Amino acid sequence: MISLTEQWKKHQPAVQIEGDNIVITIGRDIEHPMQEVHLIETVDVLSYTKAGLLRVKTFTLKAWEEPKITFPVSDLKEWTYKVQTKCNLHGTWDDDFVI
Repeated sequence: MISLTEQWKKHQPAVQIEGDNIVITIGRDIEHPMQEVHLIETVDVLSYTKAGLLRVKTFTLKAWEEPKITFPVSDLKEWTYKVQTKCNLHGTWDDDFVI
């Protein structure tokens, strides 16, 4: 049986800023498997300011792709983001970060 810690490590999005890009890898210490029977289907990036939700970007991943997305930060400094990943077997996992 897989422990909750192992589940968390495979499903929790890891966010990094690399230059002018936001890079999100699904899985902290262990990349999430991307097989037809078990994969991350979508990654939603919700952008907030103090005034509320302003934007949602949805990325769709396919089997055998790397569980990683990259997109430009552009001018979205000092925003708060929530990243939600949806695993077809284990549901939704999320994390917050601020730029």
